[in-house]
Amino acid sequence: MFASIWKKPDGKKYVFLKLFVAFLDSILPLVYAIFPGLIIDELLNDQRLLFVMYYIIALCLAPIINEVIHVLLYKKIVIYSQSLELAFSVDFYSHVADMDFELNESPEIQALKGRAQQTIESSVSIVDSVLGLISSVIRLISISAIVITLNPIIMILVIIQVCINAYIEKILNDRTHEISIQTSLFGRKIYANTCVFDDNDYAKELRLYNLKDYMISLFIRNKKEEDRIWQKHRKNQFQAQAFKALVNNIQQFIVYTILAINVLSNVISIGQMTIYLASVSQFSNSLELLFSSYVNLYGRSLKIDELVEFLKIPRKQAQSGTKQPHFTKDSVIEFKNVSFKYPGSDNYALKNLNIKVKCSEKLCIVGANGSGKTTFVKLLTRLYLPTEGNIFLDGVNINEYDYKQYQNLFAPVFQDFQLLFMSLRDNVVLAQDVDNIRLEKVYRDGNLDKLINSLKYSDNTQVYKWECADGFEPSGGEGQKIAIARAIYHDRPVYILDEPTAALDPTAEYEMYEQFHMIIQNKTAILITHRLSAVQLADIVAVFNDGHIEEYGTHSELYAKGGIYKEMFDKQSEFYVKAASESNETETCH
Repeated sequence: MFASIWKKPDGKKYVFLKLFVAFLDSILPLVYAIFPGLIIDELLNDQRLLFVMYYIIALCLAPIINEVIHVLLYKKIVIYSQSLELAFSVDFYSHVADMDFELNESPEIQALKGRAQQTIESSVSIVDSVLGLISSVIRLISISAIVITLNPIIMILVIIQVCINAYIEKILNDRTHEISIQTSLFGRKIYANTCVFDDNDYAKELRLYNLKDYMISLFIRNKKEEDRIWQKHRKNQFQAQAFKALVNNIQQFIVYTILAINVLSNVISIGQMTIYLASVSQFSNSLELLFSSYVNLYGRSLKIDELVEFLKIPRKQAQSGTKQPHFTKDSVIEFKNVSFKYPGSDNYALKNLNIKVKCSEKLCIVGANGSGKTTFVKLLTRLYLPTEGNIFLDGVNINEYDYKQYQNLFAPVFQDFQLLFMSLRDNVVLAQDVDNIRLEKVYRDGNLDKLINSLKYSDNTQVYKWECADGFEPSGGEGQKIAIARAIYHDRPVYILDEPTAALDPTAEYEMYEQFHMIIQNKTAILITHRLSAVQLADIVAVFNDGHIEEYGTHSELYAKGGIYKEMFDKQSEFYVKAASESNETETCH
């Protein structure tokens, strides 16, 4: 970690400044140890006023000079520290963004990520720990030169006392680290219980389903379990602190006794006794600081090991393939005997899937929930790797293509789309550079003009009120229109529309499909839907059932076949006809 800091911009400057400050901090205790004793001896013996004044001035000026230097260097140190913290945070979030998608579903990995993030946030302080170790060595050597002239037994006593304390601290550090791992899992459970009170997305369910008491009871249960673990640890801490206090008192009793005997025997003067007392105290503190710095580094190394473990998690997807993909008029994406199991599952979400998607083809995928439709899209876009089989683009395994370049072939609109805490414009563009002409066309094509004109700051209005009271809370349909506009703006070769109109009313759905029809005329499009009205956009229909393709063909072919597709289509048609009839009857009654 220290080496990583050294290699960063401003890293060397930061280390040298902190090293200089550490050197000053190691010298100051010598002043406090020596000069009071010199003043006492001068007053009791030669009584030279000038020398007394020199000693007093030196004693008073030393901390002032030290503080002035600290203040002068503080601004630079903070600037370099912030620069390093920013660099490490960028590295961390970059790694998180490049991690394989499947790891987002692993509680253990996510708990490790949380602990690693805490380590990253305090990564720069590792310099303080290393320099604290160096400073304590310098201080210890300088103080030892005084203490050793008195009695080696005192040094031995202090060393024994500090070693005992350091060993106790090391054991506590190990235990604290183990407990932090245990409680991090409870922390995630507690967040799951309390996020319903913090996140506005849960506000309606919290009230209408009267979730308050239930979620609070879960929170209490998990919090008590977490507290029980920490209480047991704190009991051990208190016991350890009491034992350390006993050892310290025994050491001080022996030191005072030895020094008092030496003064009474005229071996040393009272002033020398003062110097020795201060020196023994400084020696003890320095030695304790030395061991404490070591134990601190040891504790940090446990956390840094976890950080290294997290940063070394293989990024199979992001690091595979270097070829540049091209999607031309003759391009074909092909699934060959593709099977897939989700991590930790024994069941296949897809089994022996074979299908081709040709350039400019409109493929509509229909099927019941859990039939493998969304899994198909996750594999197509390389969010997951197939468990078995291969996926090809123009005869080349898609894993041989550059990961980001390959994903740039797709313009997705997912059912569970996410809007960001930024302006409506930024939610569509998702970049700093804006093509205003294209954006205005997208607003028109995406039927967003009416919404934008109603907003206080037009398309610069913040989405959600999380950061800005003047923001707006989009309805489900409005949010979906923004997500659709995002895909249209980025205008990539292959559109993926996963239930793109799920939150729209029938009229808005019809208008959106009309717009889609114009937008994707010369594009490849994959539509995943429960509403078979989307079939009007499709050239070909694939009916997924239990992880495989049950039926495949045009609407006419599948309807004539009289299988699953016809049954689904007829049921939905019957529902819409019945709903329309009931609506007409209601209007007639009124």
